[in-house]
Amino acid sequence: MMQVPLNASTFGDEEVQAAVEVLRFGRLTMGPRCHEFEERFAAAVGARHAVFANSGSSANLLAMFAIANPQVPLSGGKRKLEPGDEVIVPAIAWSTTVWPIVQAGGIPVLVDCDAETLQLRTDQLEAAIGPRTVGLCPVHVLGNAVPMEPVLAAAQKHGLWIIEDTCEALGTRQRGRAMGTFGDIGTYSFFFSHHITTIEGGMVVTSDDAVADLLRCLRAHGWTRDLHDRKTVEAKHPQIDPRFLFVNTGFNVRPTEINAAFGLRQLDKLDRFNRRRVEIAARWIRELSPLAEDGRLVPMRTTPGTDSTWFGFPVLCRDAELRVELQRHLESRGVETRPIIAGNLARQPAFQHIRHRIHGELSGADTIMDRGLYWGSHPIMTEEQVDYVVRCVKEFFQR
Repeated sequence: MMQVPLNASTFGDEEVQAAVEVLRFGRLTMGPRCHEFEERFAAAVGARHAVFANSGSSANLLAMFAIANPQVPLSGGKRKLEPGDEVIVPAIAWSTTVWPIVQAGGIPVLVDCDAETLQLRTDQLEAAIGPRTVGLCPVHVLGNAVPMEPVLAAAQKHGLWIIEDTCEALGTRQRGRAMGTFGDIGTYSFFFSHHITTIEGGMVVTSDDAVADLLRCLRAHGWTRDLHDRKTVEAKHPQIDPRFLFVNTGFNVRPTEINAAFGLRQLDKLDRFNRRRVEIAARWIRELSPLAEDGRLVPMRTTPGTDSTWFGFPVLCRDAELRVELQRHLESRGVETRPIIAGNLARQPAFQHIRHRIHGELSGADTIMDRGLYWGSHPIMTEEQVDYVVRCVKEFFQR
């Protein structure tokens, strides 16, 4: 029996050697390599600024606390997130997309998702927006993407922030533009299993200079050390040692130079990694098309105008019972599987203890939760593993 894990390590000798060089150099905490990685990442996705953090969850934390901060710059009718204000999120998302909203004092508003694309139903946005809505948080699920034109239109009409959770869609583009750069702030994850890895790590991007400096300040204690306009700020407080000048609240969610050393090597491989993901997905779609035609097993449908990077291979089974049986069969054959993220978040027990609002029926999210699963599609899968998955799936349906 062959083993097909959900993911496998994509780093090699280059990353290991880069980490060793950091250890020999002596500077381990955030420094020049982190700043280089930020600059190169921003250029790669087409953003003006990138702010490196210790995880994608921390990137989301910084984004939400930035729009809740008294020093956040406001334009286009936007408002600061105040306690009791609302941020719209898809019901299919990760927990740490939503928890920062709650931790910043906001109320998450769960909106349904399209069962075929797995993405936020943008046709529900207008009705979901209320008098206390201050932000929209589209989550680009499993390498696909939310259609962003309706999101941008709603944000402009109502003066709302857009925080794009792009943790599962690094490299995905819509009409030629990188996901994470459509909104005011975009977030990414570099966890072991994601498109590139820095062991642990995440990034926040923005093209707003003032927002970028606010994110840098919040990342590290609220001090001024990493601000681009540091000298200007410090000149206003000459009586305080500039090395220990605190101008805001903050966290300590800094990355290390080792994380950046990994990231710099991995970033060079991103396009190649994503091409391989797309190749594998295309092969499986072709091989399993007879099952899709009669509705027994339907792969995720790519959002129109989107070049998906296929973070895993998500499918919907005909019914919940079939999904359970298929999952059990694949796992018994060594093919690792997962539910589609956390399923419908409204059904998670944690939501019994937090204030939230549900807009409309979450039937699409329920369908995804009850009938959906995915298995791995990572860039170092062998052809033998790709073929083996096909055989295992076909074996199940030929019983």
